[in-house]
Amino acid sequence: MTSRWGDADLPSVTMICAAYNEAAVIAAKVENTLGQDYPPERLDLIIVDDGSTDGTAARVRDIASARVTLLEQPRRRGKTAALNRAVEAARGSVLVFTDANALFDPAAVRHLVTGFDAAEKIGVVCGEVTYRPHPQAGSGEESRYWDWEALLKRAESNLGTMLGAHGPIHAVLRDLYIPLPEDMINDFTLPLLLAARGYRTVYQPPARSVETGTRDLASEFRRKRRIIQRSLYALWKHPHLLNPFASGRLAVQLWAHKVLRWLTPLWLLGLLVSSGALSRQPLFAVLLALQLAAYGAGFLGLALHAAGNRPGPLRLPAYMLAMMGASLAGIYWFVRGKKFVTWEPQR
Repeated sequence: MTSRWGDADLPSVTMICAAYNEAAVIAAKVENTLGQDYPPERLDLIIVDDGSTDGTAARVRDIASARVTLLEQPRRRGKTAALNRAVEAARGSVLVFTDANALFDPAAVRHLVTGFDAAEKIGVVCGEVTYRPHPQAGSGEESRYWDWEALLKRAESNLGTMLGAHGPIHAVLRDLYIPLPEDMINDFTLPLLLAARGYRTVYQPPARSVETGTRDLASEFRRKRRIIQRSLYALWKHPHLLNPFASGRLAVQLWAHKVLRWLTPLWLLGLLVSSGALSRQPLFAVLLALQLAAYGAGFLGLALHAAGNRPGPLRLPAYMLAMMGASLAGIYWFVRGKKFVTWEPQR
């Protein structure tokens, strides 16, 4: 895809990366950023070290480049606080948010910034993420999940606006950035708040990023649990987003794509209980048997995975069961008032 923008038209860009214990990948991230097909005088990088204990900050200091700025938070305050601090120091008129292990295609930044269109009131441009299976992972279910998610995001973008953005690769106009509380999830909440003000979040698939997925189901469980809890908390703090009379189509999208999907385990439990109660009827007896078989396959796959064995054909039901459990855990922690401010790299 050839950009219609010439170098003289491109805006200044600051890439922002919050890092915690990313010494193994941070040098590659800096190299990838500085190697972007973008005028170097208009692209710089801010890395916020959030209290790392593995020498991440030292690795960044060893890199001799005037285009790289290191900000250090000796006390861990979490990703959102790190991003807020970086934005205060940013010089670019476009902010590109990314993760330490996300490697961009050479033209990714160029594609992100050329996705903005003032006439369309575009406030956020989201790129595409491809997840490579972790070497220790026995399957690529996470990658297939994100393939499906990409289809949904493309449809949402065509419909009007996306719900949230990919944390590893998205751009926001500097003038539209809203500092968020430390306990708020940035890449979900900010696009929604901007959408409520009439600014769209659009999908730009040519802006591609590749990263390695989580190393096992337990890591993916913890990641999904944290995301769901923080997303529910964001909606609870901004209830107008779920009100169709206040937010219109945005609220309908949120209920259909996010809230009802997060509540899927509750619907499935209701289906299991009702099938059992009606199991004297042949149809419901068959439905009950199929459900029990599916859950049995999932639990067996999880047991094999926990024992260090590859679950083979049981990996899909195991993955689905683990993600349903993560949804329940996220809902539970939300109801209990648990907050996830800091994070651990799940790889």
